[in-house]
Amino acid sequence: MNRSSGITLVEVMVAMLLVLIVSAGALAFVARGRDAHRAGESLARLEETLDAAFTHLVDEVLVSGYLGLAPPGTRVAGSTPVGTAELAGLEVAGACGPSLAHDIGHAITAADGAYLAAPGIPIGCRASPGGRLQAGADTLIIRRASGESVAPEAGRLQLETNLRAAALHADGASQLGPATRWHDLEVGVYYVSADSTGRAGFPSLRRKRLVGGTRPAFQDEELVSGISDLQLELGLDDPGDPDLSVDRWAAPAAAPDEGMARALRIELEARSDVVEASQPGGRRKRVSRVIELRNGGQGS
Repeated sequence: MNRSSGITLVEVMVAMLLVLIVSAGALAFVARGRDAHRAGESLARLEETLDAAFTHLVDEVLVSGYLGLAPPGTRVAGSTPVGTAELAGLEVAGACGPSLAHDIGHAITAADGAYLAAPGIPIGCRASPGGRLQAGADTLIIRRASGESVAPEAGRLQLETNLRAAALHADGASQLGPATRWHDLEVGVYYVSADSTGRAGFPSLRRKRLVGGTRPAFQDEELVSGISDLQLELGLDDPGDPDLSVDRWAAPAAAPDEGMARALRIELEARSDVVEASQPGGRRKRVSRVIELRNGGQGS
């Protein structure tokens, strides 16, 4: 009697097992490819975020202390130290703090891990959008004249400058006579918020920027979403040596008599919003850059 030529149950089960093994391998390959794609996308976003943030900060630091026609470091009439009362007619609306914009003698100031205008002097206007700061992040304040000359304008803090002097105005009325040039006073308070506009829990680099209107005031704006930390160090030059090079690096709280600041080191951390199984909290990347303070040494 001839044996039947049909497929046996064992052969069916072996075939099914082989199909399952091949399918599992294919799925694993697809998953690895998807993870690699997400990792690449995450890294690309981190690079874009960091590049955008450094573009803002580096450009501002390079022109900090610029005073139009007047040499950097020129004493500005109307300038007052941060924390002291502003002169009549030069008041800034809002509650960010007295003379936050007016301390032009300090083109760059920084606070170590705090939201301060100067050591012991808090910034009065709250962080935006939700009032939550990123814990441990530094704060950077930059003051300068605008790059382009402008027409005198009431309701905005402006610098009138010539080759020997500079004066701060908010009414557009000249004090220095002929052969002067006018510039808007540019002041930016850079900080890291725990939230982004329309997105709670995702950090952002933000700026309180001095603007004009009926009266000068600070306006908050988001610069780059995804920046989760800002750390600063001053490159100090020993006043006792003849060169102008950086001798050591110090935290922003370094006292002015510890040296003249010649450079600023900025370290940023970016956080990705791309979901990755291996990075449940979001992939992060830190990068630092050193920027020379071009307009003379700055007080810390």
